[in-house]
Amino acid sequence: MENSETKTSTARAKIVSTALRLFNEQGVHHTGNEQIISESGVAKMTFYNHFSTKSKLIAEYLRLRDERWFKLINEFTNDPKISGTDRVLAIFDALRDWFKEPDFYGCPFIRGLSDFDSEDDPEVTSCVENHFGQTGELIQKLLTEANVKNPEKLVPPLLSLVAGAIVVSLATKS
Repeated sequence: MENSETKTSTARAKIVSTALRLFNEQGVHHTGNEQIISESGVAKMTFYNHFSTKSKLIAEYLRLRDERWFKLINEFTNDPKISGTDRVLAIFDALRDWFKEPDFYGCPFIRGLSDFDSEDDPEVTSCVENHFGQTGELIQKLLTEANVKNPEKLVPPLLSLVAGAIVVSLATKS
């Protein structure tokens, strides 16, 4: 017999996994709470007990996507057998693998730049800003470890290349 804590965590997991899939496939603005409730199979009250606003669910989605992003990037860039410069370039190897995944629908953080108003969704906007800030910090760390002169000057162009690669891959489906 399930206790109430197990039921609660199971319901929350159903909501989050359903939202992850739908937000990823359809975008956050084309996915309503009613669809998430219906497809997750939880009661409306249960949904709102876990996520009082859609913004809180979107922020959770972005936090989980952020974890997934850094896990992927770290898998490729933390190989001690490759040189510092190759560790920087390994970011693009990670992107290549991500682009091949069946659930690749672009970057929710790039979409988030235009989708959210900082006054209306401060928690969501903060997730987007933190993601790009942390990605920039990771790139600067890798550049510093590669003994690149003035690594801070290369962070914006490398971030632009990463974002551009994501957008082009989504646009061209390649």
